Amino acid sequence: MKTKRLQISTIDLTSLTLAFCLSFFLRSSPLSLKYFGPINFSTTSYLISFVTTSLLLLIIFGTFKLYQIRLIELSARIFTVLKALAVWTFITATLIYVLKFDFSRGLFFMTVALTTVFICLARFFLFKHRQKKSKGDNIEAIIIGTGDRASSIERQIKETLPNSNCKKLDFSNNKTSDYLVSHASADIFIADELLSRDKVLSILVDERFSHHSFRVVLDVFRLATGEIHLNDIDEIPSIASRNEPHSAFKMTKKALDLVVSITGLIITSPLWILIAILIKLDSKGPVLIKQSRVGWNGQPFTIFKFRTMRCDVPLYQLAPHDQTDFRITRIGRFLRRFSLDELPQLWNIFKGEMSLVGPRPEMEFIVKNYQPWQNFRLKAKPGLTGLWQILGRKDIPLHENLEYDFYYVTNRSLLLDSTIILKTIPAVLFGRGAY
Repeated sequence: MKTKRLQISTIDLTSLTLAFCLSFFLRSSPLSLKYFGPINFSTTSYLISFVTTSLLLLIIFGTFKLYQIRLIELSARIFTVLKALAVWTFITATLIYVLKFDFSRGLFFMTVALTTVFICLARFFLFKHRQKKSKGDNIEAIIIGTGDRASSIERQIKETLPNSNCKKLDFSNNKTSDYLVSHASADIFIADELLSRDKVLSILVDERFSHHSFRVVLDVFRLATGEIHLNDIDEIPSIASRNEPHSAFKMTKKALDLVVSITGLIITSPLWILIAILIKLDSKGPVLIKQSRVGWNGQPFTIFKFRTMRCDVPLYQLAPHDQTDFRITRIGRFLRRFSLDELPQLWNIFKGEMSLVGPRPEMEFIVKNYQPWQNFRLKAKPGLTGLWQILGRKDIPLHENLEYDFYYVTNRSLLLDSTIILKTIPAVLFGRGAY
């Protein structure tokens, strides 16, 4: 799977390079110089612009999940490519304007146009090549389930891609798992109405299927009525398979964590002093508390927080469920209301133990009771904020909101991170659901 993603990203970069070189050749031609005048050329400026836009292209395409190999109608995939290219064009143009790069506008628009053509053509030929390979004995789609939902999925695949090979399996059969392992390149649709939620989630996080592409169909009624077709399969209410982030996403996320944590520590340092004084005046005990939490890949680490509870309260207990909890101090109630007690975790982010966005780090005694699928939340670095904070906050306990973390880990991207950060700001300012 990783090899295929690398091949496609290489093709995208090659398309961009060819488009840039051809655009530069056309803009520098005698005919173009005659009608549009000389081109302002700065080797350094153009080189920086090209490298930046290349990385940006990979990040945006990764955000739109264009490096996930799926059995999908060509028109839907090309439409997603065009949306991603539109975002890339807008951001690139904005950067060129803001940073005031000396870049020819004619050259820029020609590069965008040719890049669009080359990438769409490349995707078209890749689709045709994969469609051709599906002929014969190769199994391209595996449907887990034998009922009406499974039959509907099979019919839609056959209607859209007549040459594709489908196979329906019953997961209760002991040989099904071995069959899936031997067909890692196939797209797998889970359409068994009898499988429980925990069983489905356990399948998705099973290490034996780490390279598989899963789609879990949830709504049988829209399928049965023919409202959903394969060419808009991404619109089916479903749980996607695990999503291994692109390397560009990982590097950008690390850089953002480092920059924000350093900036945050510097800007909020006076506030730390004020909070420390208020805590000392309000109650006995230390200003900071340290707890062992479970982090990335199950590794324990020490988290730092401003103390918000009485000093005689045990260190490891479930968090309060309401504002009237007798364990919380007066100043602690204010700090928790606006999440100021979590400011010291900027230090955890700076050390690389946490990230700005991710699943909240849980206490060890709770993690020990996890079901197998729940451990999947540990595949991402714990975060200062996450989906739980913006959708539920503490109206519902963290350990009862693991579905939010599961969704984040399988769908993490810069776009999702940015959305969570933007929605966290009003949630914190208005203290929604924080106790």
